Amino acid sequence: MRNFTMRKILMILVFALFTLPLTAQEDTNDEWTIIQPGGETICARGTPYQFFVRDIGETNNLMIYFQGGGACWNAFSCREGGTFDDDVSDEAELIRYARFDGIFDFSNEQNPIADYDLVFIPYCTADIHSGMNQVEFPGELTINYNGYVNAATALQWVYEHYDEPERLLIAGSSAGAYGAIYHAPYILQQYPNAQSVVFGDAGVGVTPVGWDVLELWNIFENMPPFIPELAQVDPDEFTPSMLYQFNAQYFPDVRFAQFTNAVDEVQIMFFRFSASGNTVEDWINGMYAILDELDQADNFNSYVAPGTEHTILGSPEFYTLEVEGVAFIDWFQRLLDHEPVENIRCVQCE
Repeated sequence: MRNFTMRKILMILVFALFTLPLTAQEDTNDEWTIIQPGGETICARGTPYQFFVRDIGETNNLMIYFQGGGACWNAFSCREGGTFDDDVSDEAELIRYARFDGIFDFSNEQNPIADYDLVFIPYCTADIHSGMNQVEFPGELTINYNGYVNAATALQWVYEHYDEPERLLIAGSSAGAYGAIYHAPYILQQYPNAQSVVFGDAGVGVTPVGWDVLELWNIFENMPPFIPELAQVDPDEFTPSMLYQFNAQYFPDVRFAQFTNAVDEVQIMFFRFSASGNTVEDWINGMYAILDELDQADNFNSYVAPGTEHTILGSPEFYTLEVEGVAFIDWFQRLLDHEPVENIRCVQCE
C-alpha cells in the first residue's frame, strides 16, 4: 500500500473533497432556479444559504441530491481555508453545478435522470448535512453546524412543491452520501408511493465506533422518531452504516445502494484523521466488512470499483466504468427500474 504524507493529506482534503469534476457542457443554465430560504438557514461561517432547483416539468420523476465538500471538527480542520466548502452565496455556484459531467450532463442521451426534476442541496456546514450545533473553537473561531436545518428547510420546500413523484432518487456524493441516507427516512415517509432509490456515492462510513465528532455536530438530535433503532441509538455504539441497515429494514420496498472505489484516497484520509493509528488496510477491510454485511439485506446492493478515485456521479466514468463485465451505467439504470442487480466487486482493485 502507498505511503500518505501529511502534505498529501491536506492537498487531497482541500482540493479533492469538492467531489465532482468540473467539465464544461453545452447546457445553458436557464432552467435552474435559485431558492434563498432565509429563516434559520446559515452556512458554517455565517454566510447565507441557498439551494438550486431544475424543474423541467416533463415527467413526474424527482432527484434530490446532497452535495459533498469536506468536514471539520476542531480548530485545525475548521480554520479559514481548511478542509470544507463554507459558502454557497455566490450565484456562480449555480453555473458551476449546472456544468457538471456524469449524471449532471443533461445533454447526454444515456443520462438516466435527464428527464427528472432535480433539487440540488448545497453543502456549507462541515457536518455531513446532519448537524445542529454552534461551536466556539480556540482562536475566536465559530462554526455553525447547521446542516440538518439547511437540508430540512430545502426539503420542506420540496414537500410543498412536489405532491407525489412517480420515481424518486435520493442521492449524494462524499459528505453528501451521508446527508442522503440521514435525511432519506423523512423523504421516504413523505412519498410512500414513489418508486424510490437511495444511493450513496463514496460515503461508506468507515469510522471508529462511537466517533465523538458526531456528537459534536449533534446528529443524534434529529434521528427519525419512527425508526426506534435509530431514535434510541446509543451514540457510543453508533456507526454510520446503521443508517443503511435500519432504513433498509424499515423501508423494504425501497432500493438502497452504495458505490465506492476500493482504495478511495479521500475516504481513507478522513478515516486516518478520525483516530490515530488507523491505516489504509484498516479502511479497506472496514469498507468490505460494512458492504458485505449490508449486502445481506434483500434491498441493498453495492458496486466496488478499482482505483483511488473519489465519487462517480459527477464523473465521465459514470458512463464508461465497467467492473467484472458489468457497466456501471447499466447497473445504475436497473436500480432505478427496481430490477435485480448483482453486488459488484473488483478483482484487481489497485
